[in-house]
Amino acid sequence: MTFVIVTTLVMIFKHETEATTQDEEDVLGEPLMQSVSEAYVLLWRIVHLPAVLSLIAVLMTYKVKC
Repeated sequence: MTFVIVTTLVMIFKHETEATTQDEEDVLGEPLMQSVSEAYVLLWRIVHLPAVLSLIAVLMTYKVKC
């Protein structure tokens, strides 16, 4: 029940802004993507971040039984 109330309040009070200029940058400080190949390059860079690599290792091995 709490989830529904909080989600409704966020929907009412939070307004999204649309990117209107090409000069804006995304969260990683990169210019907004222009093609699919650039999206895959960005994904590759994100996957190789140390925190993401650690998370992948944990998620891949957490159900391994000895």
